[in-house]
Parts: sequence; structure tokens; C-alpha cells
Amino acid sequence: MSGVEFHDLLAAGEKSRKARCDVCVIGAGAAGIYLAHVLASRGQDVILVEAGPATGIDAESAGFDVQFDATPYPGATVGRYFGLGGTTSRWGGLLIPHTCYDIRGPSVEGFDSWQRIVQVVHDHTNAVLNTLGYRPGSDFVEFAEDKLGAAGQRLRSAGLALMAGLFLPFRYKNLVYLLRSSSGKKSRPRVFINAVVNGWRINPEVTAGATIHQINAIASNGNQLQIQARRFVIAAGAIESARLLLELNAAASQPVIRTGAAIGCFLADHLSLSIADVAPSSVNDTIQLFAPRFSGGWMRGFRFIEADPPRAAPRAFMHFIFDNANPGFALAKEWLSAMQGRRWPHSSFADVMAGLGGIARLGLGRYVRSRLYIPAGTPAHLQLDIEQRPVRENRITLGDENDRFGRRVANIHWAISDWDAENIRETAHRLLKRWPGKNGVFPMLQPRLNGDGTLKPHDAYHPIGTCRMGVDSEAVVDSHLKVWGTDNLWVVSTGVLPSAGTANPTFTLLCLAEQLARHLSASEYD
Repeated sequence: MSGVEFHDLLAAGEKSRKARCDVCVIGAGAAGIYLAHVLASRGQDVILVEAGPATGIDAESAGFDVQFDATPYPGATVGRYFGLGGTTSRWGGLLIPHTCYDIRGPSVEGFDSWQRIVQVVHDHTNAVLNTLGYRPGSDFVEFAEDKLGAAGQRLRSAGLALMAGLFLPFRYKNLVYLLRSSSGKKSRPRVFINAVVNGWRINPEVTAGATIHQINAIASNGNQLQIQARRFVIAAGAIESARLLLELNAAASQPVIRTGAAIGCFLADHLSLSIADVAPSSVNDTIQLFAPRFSGGWMRGFRFIEADPPRAAPRAFMHFIFDNANPGFALAKEWLSAMQGRRWPHSSFADVMAGLGGIARLGLGRYVRSRLYIPAGTPAHLQLDIEQRPVRENRITLGDENDRFGRRVANIHWAISDWDAENIRETAHRLLKRWPGKNGVFPMLQPRLNGDGTLKPHDAYHPIGTCRMGVDSEAVVDSHLKVWGTDNLWVVSTGVLPSAGTANPTFTLLCLAEQLARHLSASEYD
């Protein structure tokens, strides 16, 4: 990687290494890579520490064990990946911002987390898009309104706001490409892989907030790394970020993080389910109207958000999903996913032969019609993603067992409550009632929800809430993402979000990372 100094702790010739830097970032997922990239471009000496290898592996393979004392939470197992790129080695690459529709009600103690988060997103959207290679700037609303035309106007008249998400082009989906780029960097980040953080050293001379002096990391063969830095940033996922903070507090002679901070509590996610099927007579109209479009190499997908929900209603969004049985689509998806994760594709010769015709149709749709090809008659459904109610009982604690690296495992209590089920029923009925399809001109929907609300939602692998931003006594980080009670420790993770909101979290996370990079580069920290 030309833009980075790369080290594999597992393959290091020496058993123990030491390093120093301005900023040490723990976790080389989306937030960690982006943060390291921007900090280096601003002249900061950065070390990026990643527990996994160069290619993405799942949590079990990485040795990040979890325990469950309630419903197993898939977001902690199949939804987690370690290695360069983190979950971006597997994700779909969707970018969409949280907006004014996430701000509800009055602020608490003069501070509203969502208001702060939405402002950060607003301030840094164009900078993030530019870094990721999207030059037109913010057009999430404008693109949707332009492409949907009269149909979009009908939706807006029904009280449904429009958004068009951006899907990163394949070559950009794994954000590790930002590390490879040396363009614009004033310094080269140093990256250590196979380096699992397993210890902290606190400066004993501090009288105000606790100051982290050093982290220790270990490889599976026992090789060790010690990193001293002026500032440390935890950029792991919501689960691992909380586990690291809990372990930091537990290992210290006295609490490092302020008493009362609800570390690991309020774990929540988006709950996702299909609330309606598109009537067979309306399927082709739905494909024509709402199939994903292409613009300058970027795929765009449409979202619908309730513009004026009841004040106490949970945040939610809707979108169409298509049961695309095109063999070419399946073949392209498998090969691109394999390249994204840097693995061999699982496709037989028969799969390849069956998919060639579909590949040609995909190419025609993409390059001639600027649309994702979806065969006529493909079944379609209206999907609802709704935020789970954050409750203290859904939480991460430290388990009694240790993992292979000698670290205490995460114990997770997570469940979907009756309150969540009722929120799903009420929101689905309210949104379906708004849908402008009763006169036969707009796509007709066939509601799935029964009176007893028997449909079972699934989580969307968007864990939040475990390191919540705020100024109240239970908040874990402040408005600049600094951990309460510390002088030089920050967290940039989906865990800082107070709830799941009306969007996938990654774009907002990148905007928070952009803000943090500017904050850490300010003169007061030099």
C-alpha cells in the first residue's frame, strides 16, 4: 500500500515492539480508516491498530467470542467482521444521511443529541462525499425528487419525504482503498494488523481527567505491541467499543470513566420487515418507478420517510425490495462480493453459464438505461425499517470467561420487546394508510400485517446506543465524542448514536469521523 506503512504483528520477527504517535486509532473499519486518512492528510502522525488480518473474517474466526443471556443478537455474530475494512469488506455500500426528520421534541438539559448529530452531518456531508469520490455534492433529496417526478409529488402530498441513497461503486465499497491512496496526505499512517488491544496504561500523575498513556496489543502467537500516544480513539463497532471501555474501567485501580456513565447499556438496532407486498398487477409499474438508478457510476436507491410523524413515534423509513431471481444478478453479486472481501467466489461452471445472459441484461440496463435491470414480473415488497426502543436492559456487560487473547468476553442481553412489536404495528398501519395507491394509478399494496401482528422482524446489523453521546449523567461521550472523565480518549462508533434513526448509520458515522479529525487537528491539541 503506497499510502501507508504496513505491519503484521503476527509475522513480526521481534516478540515485542514499541511505537509512538500523535493519535492512535483502534479499529480499521469504516470510521477508523476514514479518521486515519483525514488525520494523516492534516499532518498528524497516526497509528491504526486492527485486531483482524488483511482480509475480513467473522467475529468467531477473529477470536471475538460473545455470550448471550437472552435472545441471540445476530448483529454480534454474523453482522461483525474484523480485518482491514471491517464490515465494509462485506456490506452493500449504502450511504444516506440522518436529517431533520431525526430531530424530535425538546432538548434534554439544554442539549439534544440528534440535533447535534444532524448538524454535524449537515456541516460535513460534502467533505465526506468528496473524500469518497462523489463530486456532485449532496443531492440525496434533489435526485429523488427529480427522478420520481409526478410520482414523487404524490408521495410528498401524502406526507412522505423522499431520499435517494448512494451505493458506493464496487471499487470503493471496502474503505481500505483510502489507506492505499497517498494523494493529499502530509504523513503516512502506520497500520498494525493482527494486533488485539488487551491492556491500557493510565498516566498516574493526572489529577483532573484520566489520561491514557499507552495501549498494549497482542497477536495470536504472543507477539506484543506497545503504543504510546497523546490521543487515543476507539473506532471499533458499537459492541467492541463498549467492551473496551468496560474492560478499561474494570482493570483500573479506580474508575477511569465518570461514575454513572451507562457504558454498554441501551443496545438497540433497526428492526426490519416487509409490511406489504406489491399487487401482481402493479409489479411492473413499481419496477419502472422505483428500481434503483445509476448516476455517474453510483447506484441510487429510493427511500420514503414520514415527514410529520406523531411526536412520540419511533423513527423509521421505507423502501422497496425486489426478489430478483435473475441468474446474472446472483452471479455478479457473488463475484463482486468475493472481490470486495478478497476471497475466491463460490460459483460453479453451471452458475457462470446460466448467468451470462443475465450479466448482459445487467450491462444493458446499467450503461444504456441507467437502471438496475430487474426482470418483468419480479415480486416486490415494501420494507419497513424502524428503530428499536433503547432500554437499559438491552446491554453489554463483561462476561466471566476470557477469550483466546486473555480478554473478558462480551456478555449481551438483547431482546425485542412487546413495546417494539406495538410500535411496528402502529407505524406500519399509519404509513400504509398514507400510501397513495387506492385509486389504481399508483402501485397497489397488499398489507402483510395481520390484526395480531404476528410478523417477526429481524435486526439490520445496525447496533447503536452503547456509548451514547450526551451531557446527562448517563452519557458516555460528549458532543466532541470525548469519553466523559478522560482527557485524551474519544470514541467514534455507531454506539454514540442515541437511537437508530431514519437512516443506515455509516454515512453519519463518517461525518462524525470528519468532525473528530478536524477537532483533533485543532491547535489546542498540538
